Amino acid sequence: MAQRRAVPMGPMVAAMVAGAAVAGGIFWRLNLSAIDSQITAKAGAMKKLVLSGKIPPNDEVMAYLTSRQASLDRRYQEWLQRVASAPVAEAASADPQLYFQEQFHEVQRTLERLATARAMAVPEQLGFPKELPPSDTVPRLLIQLSLIKEAAALIFEQGVSALTSFKIDDPQPVLQPKGEEPFLTRLPVRVRFNASLPQLMKVLGAIQRVTPLIDVLAIRAAPATDTLEVELLLSRYLVTAETPGPPRDDEEAAEVPRAKPGSSKRPATSPKPAKPTPHDE
Repeated sequence: MAQRRAVPMGPMVAAMVAGAAVAGGIFWRLNLSAIDSQITAKAGAMKKLVLSGKIPPNDEVMAYLTSRQASLDRRYQEWLQRVASAPVAEAASADPQLYFQEQFHEVQRTLERLATARAMAVPEQLGFPKELPPSDTVPRLLIQLSLIKEAAALIFEQGVSALTSFKIDDPQPVLQPKGEEPFLTRLPVRVRFNASLPQLMKVLGAIQRVTPLIDVLAIRAAPATDTLEVELLLSRYLVTAETPGPPRDDEEAAEVPRAKPGSSKRPATSPKPAKPTPHDE
């Protein structure tokens, strides 16, 4: 009786990984595109509320515009907080380079603590400058450091077999249509680890639930001995364009110029010159 041939598992695992990677990448791109389009729509709606300065609105129109402007500002800030990272702490403004050095060592200690608790090797931090970085690069480096710290905790929690390294990439401005100034800048970080397919799915699910958004730009996975060798290209976002702050209660009334009581709705006209009289001639 002929023996049944064992079905090779390598191609099947590779196909499953490729399918999961493509599905995950498409989902993240659609999610980010939807958020970006809503931010663009809110910004366009806010621009339409700017008055031309010709005819002041009456009290009813003024009240509507004030309420609408405040509502758009609040929703704009909510979407901004979901997408972009928080501003750099005030402590970084006094001595940015020293603050970066302190945060770098803090993240390194966190990685050592997480790895030691699981009897694993400490992952490397690659791509950072060997010397103190220029002050103008510190804000984006701090965001990338924060991403490394948060991603390490998420990945370790899913029980991966090894977390190898983190490597920061150069910032990438998000291009806008019609040559407008970039509103956001991507701050990518590459992370490599070994995990099973279920563990990889758990890692992606945990990343999806994080706020502010962690964007998954790329997923690469290759079969190893008993696990998958995975590389994720993650990114946080930094706001590079000037954005309005959240409105205060005492400023909402001053956003739209009020019409003077009793003012005419027709614009004022200059008086016509009087006809000369015979005496004037």
